[in-house]
Amino acid sequence: MEKSIVLETLGKNIRQIRLLRGISQESLANDLQKSVNFVSLLENGKTGLSVQTLVDICSALKVDTNALFSGIVTSPNNNVDSFIIDSLNLFKGEDKAIVSNLIRYIADSKN
Repeated sequence: MEKSIVLETLGKNIRQIRLLRGISQESLANDLQKSVNFVSLLENGKTGLSVQTLVDICSALKVDTNALFSGIVTSPNNNVDSFIIDSLNLFKGEDKAIVSNLIRYIADSKN
């Protein structure tokens, strides 16, 4: 995979997780001890980052690296299953309840 695509996908994943968590760029920048400009460049795929910064981002966003590398590194697991599980881990209680009800509705309609 081309480096620019990797950085764009990584940045997109970071932005999506940050927004789902309700965290501002300013707050993430604070947690990382980086500038808001760095976070913006990162989310737009315009800059790389160190392994330590990756670890710090995972800690600040309360996710594992699988969430950040979604769409970049494929695992032998079923991609749809992994996507669903990773996404559920990002949701807050109220959103999890909505998804749970939707799954229940779909499952019930199959009977």
